[in-house]
Amino acid sequence: MNIQIQQIITQVVGFLILLWILRKFAWDRLSSILEERRMKIISELEEARLGKESLEQMRRDYEAKMAEIENQARLKVQEAVVEGQRAAKELAEEAREEARQILEKAKESIEREMAKAKAQLRDEIATIAVAAAEKIVRQEVNRQKNKELVLQYIDEVKGFK
Repeated sequence: MNIQIQQIITQVVGFLILLWILRKFAWDRLSSILEERRMKIISELEEARLGKESLEQMRRDYEAKMAEIENQARLKVQEAVVEGQRAAKELAEEAREEARQILEKAKESIEREMAKAKAQLRDEIATIAVAAAEKIVRQEVNRQKNKELVLQYIDEVKGFK
């Protein structure tokens, strides 16, 4: 390997001249391009950060809205349950009142029927008493016969009870 010092010096000098030319004519332009790129990257990172914050805020708003909707739904369900219980209680009360009225009417009907039955019984007893009196009058009046007729009359009355 033949390394020549003169060739190395020439290449180093050429490289330094190239750097000086680049610095003189292209460095400012390259610096501005690099600075623009750096600023663009910073700007995009800032936009990404703001976008992320915006998305995070939207997520929090969404979660808050969902929680509010769930609370409203829970309240509506509770209101519906309370309304259902109130309606059931009202229906039960109406049914009790209707049953009470039916029982009252039944009692009144029973009392009327009993009054009718008592009146019929009274009429039949009166008819039997008149018939017994007629029999007594028609037959010869003696004590033994009267006693038998009265006992017979009592037995007939007992049969109607």
